[in-house]
Amino acid sequence: MSTPTPARDTARTAHVPSPRRPVEPPVDATIARRPSNRQIDDTEPVGYFGRNAWLAPAVCIACVIAVFVSMVVLTWLAGGPTPFDR
Repeated sequence: MSTPTPARDTARTAHVPSPRRPVEPPVDATIARRPSNRQIDDTEPVGYFGRNAWLAPAVCIACVIAVFVSMVVLTWLAGGPTPFDR
């Protein structure tokens, strides 16, 4: 059977720190945000990927192919067998 734990000293109180001041001032609630369904004006500049919507998926596919080929080449240069040798 275990011995009971002694009672805590109730005279001590926990130290609760005061909240820190924010680094930046609070954002003014009157600042209007752009609506999410906003249409792009003709005068607003559009980036290269915005003008060519096919470019982002093509770059992603090219990156995946480049990583795969580089893994095979680096494995071959390190002297190991290629993943296709059986």
